[in-house]
Amino acid sequence: MEEKSVGQCPHCGNRTPQELKGLCSSLHNKDGSHHFFMTQCQTCAEGLLYKQVDSYNSMPELSHGRFDIAKYELVWPAPAGLHPCVPKSIKSVYLEAAAIKILAPNAFANQIRRALEAVCQDRGATKRILAQNLSELADRGEIPKTLTEMTDVLRKLGNVGSHAGDETISPDYVDVIDDFFRAIIEYVYIAPHKVNEFKARLEYAQKTA
Repeated sequence: MEEKSVGQCPHCGNRTPQELKGLCSSLHNKDGSHHFFMTQCQTCAEGLLYKQVDSYNSMPELSHGRFDIAKYELVWPAPAGLHPCVPKSIKSVYLEAAAIKILAPNAFANQIRRALEAVCQDRGATKRILAQNLSELADRGEIPKTLTEMTDVLRKLGNVGSHAGDETISPDYVDVIDDFFRAIIEYVYIAPHKVNEFKARLEYAQKTA
């Protein structure tokens, strides 16, 4: 197969041609027919898996040696976005960071620092310095001790990334930085959201029992 389409590759961070390597359709169900596409990034040679749900039970049209990645949902690797409950002000900064994660580790670390500042602003921290705002959130109990240590590490790495000098962020650190930040987001936003969802379901079940 020679069909190609240009799209963002989460593996290498490049917007690059992706070559179609294979496709298949699942059995028809109530949602329609599920079509899966495996592509290969032409920059880093890693594989990607896309999905399309077609209620008309027909294969997407492939013509002139091209197909349109924008029509499909990326299944693997998982997209870089955050949970819908996370405020847009934080998600927008994080998505900018995710787009340059592999290409520019220093800039990525600096963007994560900005994302931490967005978290502090959203949670109503009142200080002017990021370190003080993080301490304020910790004193309130919004960030536990273990995650406070994480935020301090992220802040310092962000400082390294934002200043010219001999110190740089190694590409080996970007996944750790990403994991730390996501752990903070999980604790501050996602876990409470899931708890509230569960409580609402429980209350509804009790009322309708």
